[in-house]
Amino acid sequence: MQITTNDELKKYHLNRNDILLSTNSKFEIELFENKTKETALDIFPNSLLNKKVSLSDNSFVGFMMEMTDSKIVVFGDYEQRYDIPKIKTAEVNNNIVLAMEWNEFASYRVNGD
Repeated sequence: MQITTNDELKKYHLNRNDILLSTNSKFEIELFENKTKETALDIFPNSLLNKKVSLSDNSFVGFMMEMTDSKIVVFGDYEQRYDIPKIKTAEVNNNIVLAMEWNEFASYRVNGD
């Protein structure tokens, strides 16, 4: 199949902030038009998946995947999971900042057994 027009290419073009498209074609057209220029972060600002986690020295360590009354679950590189006590966390600009250094953060790693 040869794609020849820009309209056909637009159907497959995604911005990194775009929402995953539905199988409902009407919904896809509405998302693609996006007249308000909103990104997924604008539409779903309180989503857990949008919360980046960093240490007190601003080094990025992963994304928050779950929050309970006593802890947050952070997924870092290479499928590493960390259970951090909620008392050590602070929310700043919809992101999570941990009041600790790397050595302490690494001690909260959960083994995947």
